[in-house]
Amino acid sequence: MSEVEYFSHFISDGKGKLLEIPQRRGKQDGVFVDWISFTFHEDTLLKVSGCPLFSDAEYMYVLSRKLEEILGFGITRKCKSRGNKFYESMYRLGSDDVDYGEVHFGGQRNTVLVELKGTGCSVASPGWELRLKQFLDDSIRTRITRIDLALDFFDGEYTPDQALLDHDNGFFDNSNQRPKSETIGTAWRNEDGSGKTFYVGRKKNSRFVRVYEKGRQLGDKESKWVRFEIQFNYGDIEIPLDILINQGSYFCGAFPICRKFKNMPVPERFDQRKKKLNLTFEHKLHYAKNAVGKLVNFMIEMGFDNSEIVESLKADSGFPKGLEPEKYALEMLRDGLKHGFIHEQPDIDLEIELDELGVIAFKNSDKFDREKRLFSPDYDAEKERKYQDYLDEVYHQNVNYDYF
Repeated sequence: MSEVEYFSHFISDGKGKLLEIPQRRGKQDGVFVDWISFTFHEDTLLKVSGCPLFSDAEYMYVLSRKLEEILGFGITRKCKSRGNKFYESMYRLGSDDVDYGEVHFGGQRNTVLVELKGTGCSVASPGWELRLKQFLDDSIRTRITRIDLALDFFDGEYTPDQALLDHDNGFFDNSNQRPKSETIGTAWRNEDGSGKTFYVGRKKNSRFVRVYEKGRQLGDKESKWVRFEIQFNYGDIEIPLDILINQGSYFCGAFPICRKFKNMPVPERFDQRKKKLNLTFEHKLHYAKNAVGKLVNFMIEMGFDNSEIVESLKADSGFPKGLEPEKYALEMLRDGLKHGFIHEQPDIDLEIELDELGVIAFKNSDKFDREKRLFSPDYDAEKERKYQDYLDEVYHQNVNYDYF
């Protein structure tokens, strides 16, 4: 099993259609998950709670608690927007300022979609990949719809220019076919420090590559930090759950070029989030100095001391975009939440949809204990046993359904 180091740097589907399994070709140290989207049937949450769930709020309550066990954080709130994934509701992971990811629920053949973005992957509690795999192994009709694997080069060992040459020389070929490529950014014509990006494939392909100058993207015009990302999409390939714990092996098997990286030395260890934070801070500091530097000089000449200048110029609240504390430290997310995650909020309204009466919303009684009803093994054990028997029968009837 691959161990993720935290740095600051796809068979027949039963219908005659062939699905390719990504090939494994050995271990690649340093590869990590930078994005993952997955779906499962909503009945999975009935298995987790062990009792019936009556409303969307209760389904999300159970999921939020489970996600906190896996990732270290749960759902923070329901969004006003439904998103663009064809689900009825969307829920937020992370704070209002920092986007860890999203949960989509309602419709779509009774599935739940969880999308964990780059920041969410970065701040999640160590070992989350194994815990997520264990959860998905036990879930109903699970599918990884997208996963991004990334490898960082911090000292110029690989560059977008080299990726372009390697593409022209066939090192990105698969099955004797050469995927399309594209150069992005003004730096390809005139080196202006803004950063180069090289794409291989298309975003809707089963494999899509981005090689880009990560450090320069963050504002450091002299940075040698390059990130090599492979985006795997469900469609022509079936993405196995094993990819969560053997990231390097699937990374190596994606393209011939990736096998060239196998024997490179392991980069010097340091905190990836700290590196990104330092670059972003230096970028913000540069522009702040240009904006108010002369005013500070004037205030000094007028006799203001340092504390008076800071007090006069500082904002009433908040942080610059990109420097929000919860973007780099998970504990800062909880510190900034007024009411915790939704499974920690006691006064969630219940909504039950009745054919004749429409949607009825009501408050729980003072004697209602949601935590006990949803999670206590002693809560009405006989009713729970009968309901589990019913669920087992339903699962066996539906387990082989293809819901996409």
